[in-house]
Amino acid sequence: MTPFFKNLVAGTFVALSPALALAQAWSPTKAITFVVPVAPGSSNDLIARMLSEKLPAKLGQPVVVDNRPGASGLVGASSVARSAPDGHTIVIVPSDVYMAPILTPKAGGANFDVIKDFTPILTAGNAPVLIVASPSINVKTPQELLAFLKKNGPTSYGSPGTGSPMNIAGEMLKRSSGTQLNHVPYRGVLPAVNAVLAGELPLSIVALAGAAPHIAAGKLVPVGLVEKQRSELIPSLPTMTESGIAGVETAVFFQILAPAGTPAPVIQRLNTEINAILATPDFKERLRTMGVQITGGSSADAARLARDTYARNQQLVKELKIVVE
Repeated sequence: MTPFFKNLVAGTFVALSPALALAQAWSPTKAITFVVPVAPGSSNDLIARMLSEKLPAKLGQPVVVDNRPGASGLVGASSVARSAPDGHTIVIVPSDVYMAPILTPKAGGANFDVIKDFTPILTAGNAPVLIVASPSINVKTPQELLAFLKKNGPTSYGSPGTGSPMNIAGEMLKRSSGTQLNHVPYRGVLPAVNAVLAGELPLSIVALAGAAPHIAAGKLVPVGLVEKQRSELIPSLPTMTESGIAGVETAVFFQILAPAGTPAPVIQRLNTEINAILATPDFKERLRTMGVQITGGSSADAARLARDTYARNQQLVKELKIVVE
Protein backbone atom coordinates (compact mmCIF):
# COMPACT_ATOMS: atom_id res chain seq x y z
CA MET A 1 0.00 0.00 0.00
CA THR A 2 1.41 3.39 -1.00
CA PRO A 3 2.03 6.07 1.68
CA PHE A 4 -0.87 8.07 0.24
CA PHE A 5 -3.38 5.27 0.78
CA LYS A 6 -1.92 4.43 4.19
CA ASN A 7 -2.44 8.02 5.27
CA LEU A 8 -5.95 8.10 3.75
CA VAL A 9 -7.00 4.94 5.56
CA ALA A 10 -5.48 6.13 8.82
CA GLY A 11 -7.18 9.50 8.51
CA THR A 12 -10.54 7.90 7.78
CA PHE A 13 -10.18 5.62 10.81
CA VAL A 14 -9.36 8.57 13.06
CA ALA A 15 -12.32 10.55 11.70
CA LEU A 16 -14.77 7.70 12.22
CA SER A 17 -13.49 6.43 15.54
CA PRO A 18 -15.01 9.17 17.78
CA ALA A 19 -18.46 8.66 16.24
CA LEU A 20 -18.22 4.90 16.57
CA ALA A 21 -16.98 5.16 20.13
CA LEU A 22 -19.76 7.57 21.05
CA ALA A 23 -22.40 5.28 19.55
CA GLN A 24 -21.09 2.39 21.63
CA ALA A 25 -20.31 4.31 24.81
CA TRP A 26 -23.41 6.42 25.55
CA SER A 27 -25.05 5.54 28.81
CA PRO A 28 -27.41 7.56 31.00
CA THR A 29 -25.78 9.32 33.93
CA LYS A 30 -28.91 9.54 36.06
CA ALA A 31 -32.41 8.08 36.31
CA ILE A 32 -34.49 8.13 33.14
CA THR A 33 -37.95 9.66 33.42
CA PHE A 34 -40.44 7.77 31.27
CA VAL A 35 -43.46 10.04 30.85
CA VAL A 36 -46.85 8.44 30.22
CA PRO A 37 -49.27 11.14 28.99
CA VAL A 38 -52.38 9.14 29.89
CA ALA A 39 -53.85 7.74 33.09
CA PRO A 40 -52.47 4.63 34.83
CA GLY A 41 -53.84 1.31 33.60
CA SER A 42 -53.86 2.16 29.89
CA SER A 43 -51.86 0.18 27.33
CA ASN A 44 -49.33 3.04 27.15
CA ASP A 45 -48.90 2.93 30.89
CA LEU A 46 -48.51 -0.84 31.07
CA ILE A 47 -45.94 -0.92 28.27
CA ALA A 48 -43.93 1.83 29.98
CA ARG A 49 -44.02 0.02 33.32
CA MET A 50 -42.99 -3.27 31.76
CA LEU A 51 -40.05 -1.57 30.02
CA SER A 52 -39.11 0.24 33.24
CA GLU A 53 -38.62 -3.18 34.85
CA LYS A 54 -36.20 -4.34 32.14
CA LEU A 55 -34.28 -1.24 31.03
CA PRO A 56 -32.28 -0.57 34.23
CA ALA A 57 -30.33 -3.81 33.78
CA LYS A 58 -29.37 -2.74 30.27
CA LEU A 59 -28.73 0.97 30.89
CA GLY A 60 -27.34 0.95 34.41
CA GLN A 61 -29.79 3.53 35.74
CA PRO A 62 -33.32 3.37 37.20
CA VAL A 63 -36.31 4.21 35.02
CA VAL A 64 -39.12 6.15 36.68
CA VAL A 65 -42.62 6.17 35.18
CA ASP A 66 -44.34 9.56 35.45
CA ASN A 67 -48.04 9.79 34.49
CA ARG A 68 -49.04 13.22 33.16
CA PRO A 69 -52.46 12.81 31.51
CA GLY A 70 -54.45 15.44 29.65
CA ALA A 71 -55.51 16.67 26.20
CA SER A 72 -55.23 13.26 24.48
CA GLY A 73 -51.59 12.95 25.49
CA LEU A 74 -50.49 16.47 24.59
CA VAL A 75 -49.93 17.69 28.16
CA GLY A 76 -47.38 15.02 28.99
CA ALA A 77 -45.87 15.04 25.50
CA SER A 78 -45.32 18.80 25.54
CA SER A 79 -43.45 18.56 28.83
CA VAL A 80 -41.03 16.11 27.24
CA ALA A 81 -40.65 18.28 24.13
CA ARG A 82 -39.33 21.03 26.42
CA SER A 83 -36.94 18.71 28.27
CA ALA A 84 -33.20 18.52 27.77
CA PRO A 85 -32.44 16.42 24.65
CA ASP A 86 -30.01 14.11 26.43
CA GLY A 87 -31.90 10.79 26.65
CA HIS A 88 -32.91 11.17 30.27
CA THR A 89 -36.54 12.09 29.54
CA ILE A 90 -38.66 10.12 27.07
CA VAL A 91 -42.38 9.63 26.47
CA ILE A 92 -44.66 6.89 25.15
CA VAL A 93 -47.56 8.39 23.21
CA PRO A 94 -50.76 6.90 21.79
CA SER A 95 -51.48 7.49 18.12
CA ASP A 96 -54.21 9.93 19.25
CA VAL A 97 -51.43 12.45 19.79
CA TYR A 98 -51.20 12.83 16.00
CA MET A 99 -54.86 13.85 15.85
CA ALA A 100 -55.31 16.02 18.95
CA PRO A 101 -53.27 19.04 17.74
CA ILE A 102 -55.42 19.17 14.60
CA LEU A 103 -58.70 19.23 16.50
CA THR A 104 -57.50 21.22 19.53
CA PRO A 105 -54.45 23.21 18.37
CA LYS A 106 -54.11 25.17 21.62
CA ALA A 107 -54.07 22.11 23.88
CA GLY A 108 -50.95 20.75 25.54
CA GLY A 109 -48.90 23.94 25.65
CA ALA A 110 -48.06 26.86 23.39
CA ASN A 111 -45.57 26.56 20.51
CA PHE A 112 -45.77 22.78 20.54
CA ASP A 113 -45.34 20.76 17.33
CA VAL A 114 -45.95 17.04 17.72
CA ILE A 115 -43.80 16.26 14.67
CA LYS A 116 -40.97 18.81 14.76
CA ASP A 117 -40.42 18.79 18.52
CA PHE A 118 -39.61 15.08 18.80
CA THR A 119 -37.20 12.45 17.56
CA PRO A 120 -38.96 9.07 17.55
CA ILE A 121 -37.08 6.19 19.15
CA LEU A 122 -39.37 3.45 17.86
CA THR A 123 -42.96 2.24 17.58
CA ALA A 124 -43.43 -0.16 20.49
CA GLY A 125 -46.67 -1.84 19.48
CA ASN A 126 -50.11 -1.61 17.96
CA ALA A 127 -53.59 -2.52 19.15
CA PRO A 128 -56.09 -4.05 16.71
CA VAL A 129 -59.25 -1.97 16.26
CA LEU A 130 -62.56 -3.68 15.54
CA ILE A 131 -66.29 -3.21 15.37
CA VAL A 132 -68.15 -5.03 18.13
CA ALA A 133 -71.90 -5.64 18.22
CA SER A 134 -74.49 -6.64 20.75
CA PRO A 135 -75.57 -10.26 20.26
CA SER A 136 -79.15 -8.96 20.26
CA ILE A 137 -78.85 -7.47 16.75
CA ASN A 138 -77.71 -10.81 15.22
CA VAL A 139 -74.80 -9.35 13.24
CA LYS A 140 -71.66 -11.48 12.91
CA THR A 141 -69.93 -10.41 9.69
CA PRO A 142 -69.20 -7.16 7.84
CA GLN A 143 -71.77 -8.09 5.20
CA GLU A 144 -74.44 -8.69 7.84
CA LEU A 145 -73.54 -5.37 9.43
CA LEU A 146 -74.01 -3.59 6.11
CA ALA A 147 -77.39 -5.23 5.63
CA PHE A 148 -78.40 -4.28 9.17
CA LEU A 149 -77.44 -0.63 8.66
CA LYS A 150 -79.31 -0.39 5.38
CA LYS A 151 -82.43 -2.01 6.80
CA ASN A 152 -82.62 -0.12 10.09
CA GLY A 153 -81.78 3.40 9.02
CA PRO A 154 -79.83 5.81 11.26
CA THR A 155 -77.80 3.79 13.76
CA SER A 156 -75.65 5.00 16.65
CA TYR A 157 -72.17 3.69 17.37
CA GLY A 158 -69.83 4.37 20.26
CA SER A 159 -66.14 5.24 20.29
CA PRO A 160 -63.53 6.28 22.88
CA GLY A 161 -63.90 9.90 21.85
CA THR A 162 -64.16 12.47 19.08
CA GLY A 163 -61.16 12.34 16.80
CA SER A 164 -60.05 8.94 18.07
CA PRO A 165 -58.98 6.38 15.45
CA MET A 166 -62.23 4.57 16.23
CA ASN A 167 -64.29 7.69 15.48
CA ILE A 168 -62.36 8.05 12.22
CA ALA A 169 -63.19 4.44 11.34
CA GLY A 170 -66.87 4.99 12.05
CA GLU A 171 -67.01 7.98 9.75
CA MET A 172 -65.12 6.02 7.09
CA LEU A 173 -67.71 3.27 7.39
CA LYS A 174 -70.48 5.83 7.05
CA ARG A 175 -68.91 7.23 3.90
CA SER A 176 -67.98 3.88 2.36
CA SER A 177 -71.32 2.16 3.00
CA GLY A 178 -73.57 5.10 2.24
CA THR A 179 -75.49 4.48 5.48
CA GLN A 180 -76.49 6.80 8.31
CA LEU A 181 -74.34 6.45 11.42
CA ASN A 182 -74.50 8.69 14.48
CA HIS A 183 -71.37 9.00 16.57
CA VAL A 184 -71.65 8.76 20.36
CA PRO A 185 -68.30 9.67 21.97
CA TYR A 186 -67.24 8.26 25.33
CA ARG A 187 -64.23 8.93 27.51
CA GLY A 188 -62.22 5.83 26.79
CA VAL A 189 -62.53 2.32 25.40
CA LEU A 190 -64.16 0.73 28.43
CA PRO A 191 -67.14 3.13 28.54
CA ALA A 192 -67.70 2.55 24.82
CA VAL A 193 -67.61 -1.21 25.41
CA ASN A 194 -69.92 -0.95 28.41
CA ALA A 195 -72.46 1.00 26.35
CA VAL A 196 -72.97 -2.04 24.12
CA LEU A 197 -72.94 -4.45 27.05
CA ALA A 198 -75.67 -2.40 28.75
CA GLY A 199 -77.83 -2.26 25.63
CA GLU A 200 -77.42 1.49 25.22
CA LEU A 201 -75.93 1.08 21.74
CA PRO A 202 -75.95 -1.71 19.16
CA LEU A 203 -72.35 -1.09 18.07
CA SER A 204 -69.02 0.32 19.20
CA ILE A 205 -65.63 0.61 17.56
CA VAL A 206 -62.89 -0.13 20.08
CA ALA A 207 -59.42 -1.57 20.62
CA LEU A 208 -59.25 -5.32 21.11
CA ALA A 209 -57.82 -5.06 24.63
CA GLY A 210 -60.99 -3.55 26.05
CA ALA A 211 -63.32 -5.96 24.27
CA ALA A 212 -61.44 -9.30 24.40
CA PRO A 213 -62.82 -10.60 27.73
CA HIS A 214 -66.40 -9.87 26.68
CA ILE A 215 -65.87 -11.47 23.26
CA ALA A 216 -64.56 -14.59 24.97
CA ALA A 217 -67.61 -14.61 27.26
CA GLY A 218 -70.01 -14.27 24.31
CA LYS A 219 -71.29 -10.89 25.47
CA LEU A 220 -69.89 -9.04 22.45
CA VAL A 221 -69.70 -10.14 18.83
CA PRO A 222 -66.56 -9.21 16.84
CA VAL A 223 -67.76 -8.08 13.42
CA GLY A 224 -64.69 -6.91 11.50
CA LEU A 225 -61.28 -5.29 11.83
CA VAL A 226 -60.90 -1.69 10.71
CA GLU A 227 -57.28 -2.32 9.74
CA LYS A 228 -55.34 -2.78 6.51
CA GLN A 229 -54.67 -6.43 7.27
CA ARG A 230 -55.68 -9.14 9.69
CA SER A 231 -54.13 -9.24 13.14
CA GLU A 232 -52.20 -12.19 14.54
CA LEU A 233 -54.00 -11.54 17.83
CA ILE A 234 -57.39 -12.39 16.29
CA PRO A 235 -56.51 -14.03 12.95
CA SER A 236 -59.96 -15.41 12.16
CA LEU A 237 -61.54 -11.95 12.06
CA PRO A 238 -61.62 -10.44 8.55
CA THR A 239 -60.96 -6.80 7.77
CA MET A 240 -63.74 -4.59 6.47
CA THR A 241 -61.78 -3.98 3.27
CA GLU A 242 -61.31 -7.66 2.43
CA SER A 243 -65.03 -8.12 3.09
CA GLY A 244 -65.89 -5.68 0.33
CA ILE A 245 -66.35 -2.51 2.42
CA ALA A 246 -63.27 -0.68 1.20
CA GLY A 247 -61.55 2.29 2.78
CA VAL A 248 -62.44 1.55 6.41
CA GLU A 249 -58.89 1.46 7.76
CA THR A 250 -57.32 3.02 10.81
CA ALA A 251 -54.67 2.14 13.39
CA VAL A 252 -53.87 2.47 17.08
CA PHE A 253 -50.18 2.38 17.94
CA PHE A 254 -47.80 3.42 20.70
CA GLN A 255 -44.56 5.29 20.02
CA ILE A 256 -41.62 6.14 22.26
CA LEU A 257 -40.23 9.61 21.59
CA ALA A 258 -37.34 11.77 22.77
CA PRO A 259 -37.05 15.57 22.51
CA ALA A 260 -35.92 16.89 19.14
CA GLY A 261 -32.17 17.36 19.03
CA THR A 262 -31.37 14.24 21.04
CA PRO A 263 -28.05 12.98 19.63
CA ALA A 264 -28.23 10.07 17.21
CA PRO A 265 -26.06 7.77 19.39
CA VAL A 266 -28.49 8.26 22.27
CA ILE A 267 -31.48 7.43 20.07
CA GLN A 268 -29.67 4.41 18.67
CA ARG A 269 -28.77 3.02 22.11
CA LEU A 270 -32.32 3.40 23.39
CA ASN A 271 -33.70 1.92 20.17
CA THR A 272 -31.38 -1.08 20.38
CA GLU A 273 -32.09 -1.85 24.02
CA ILE A 274 -35.87 -1.42 23.77
CA ASN A 275 -36.08 -3.50 20.61
CA ALA A 276 -34.15 -6.27 22.36
CA ILE A 277 -36.63 -6.26 25.24
CA LEU A 278 -39.64 -6.23 22.92
CA ALA A 279 -38.28 -9.27 21.09
CA THR A 280 -38.14 -11.51 24.17
CA PRO A 281 -40.84 -14.20 24.25
CA ASP A 282 -42.11 -13.31 27.71
CA PHE A 283 -42.52 -9.65 26.81
CA LYS A 284 -44.36 -10.54 23.61
CA GLU A 285 -46.69 -12.84 25.50
CA ARG A 286 -47.43 -10.28 28.20
CA LEU A 287 -48.37 -7.71 25.55
CA ARG A 288 -50.43 -10.29 23.68
CA THR A 289 -52.56 -10.85 26.78
CA MET A 290 -53.12 -7.07 26.86
CA GLY A 291 -54.32 -7.05 23.25
CA VAL A 292 -51.16 -5.40 21.95
CA GLN A 293 -49.00 -6.67 19.11
CA ILE A 294 -45.25 -5.93 19.10
CA THR A 295 -44.05 -3.58 16.35
CA GLY A 296 -40.45 -2.50 17.02
CA GLY A 297 -38.18 -1.31 14.23
CA SER A 298 -35.98 1.71 13.59
CA SER A 299 -36.25 5.35 14.55
CA ALA A 300 -36.68 6.17 10.85
CA ASP A 301 -39.62 3.74 10.60
CA ALA A 302 -41.31 5.42 13.56
CA ALA A 303 -40.68 8.92 12.20
CA ARG A 304 -42.21 7.95 8.86
CA LEU A 305 -45.30 6.51 10.56
CA ALA A 306 -45.70 9.66 12.66
CA ARG A 307 -45.46 11.98 9.66
CA ASP A 308 -47.78 9.87 7.51
CA THR A 309 -50.37 9.55 10.29
CA TYR A 310 -50.37 13.27 11.03
CA ALA A 311 -50.70 14.20 7.34
CA ARG A 312 -53.47 11.65 6.80
CA ASN A 313 -55.33 12.90 9.86
CA GLN A 314 -55.22 16.47 8.58
CA GLN A 315 -56.82 15.28 5.34
CA LEU A 316 -59.42 13.09 7.05
CA VAL A 317 -60.56 15.81 9.44
CA LYS A 318 -61.46 17.94 6.43
CA GLU A 319 -62.97 15.17 4.35
CA LEU A 320 -65.05 13.65 7.17
CA LYS A 321 -65.88 17.02 8.77
CA ILE A 322 -64.79 15.91 12.25
CA VAL A 323 -65.05 18.64 14.87
CA VAL A 324 -64.80 18.81 18.65
CA GLU A 325 -68.09 20.07 20.05
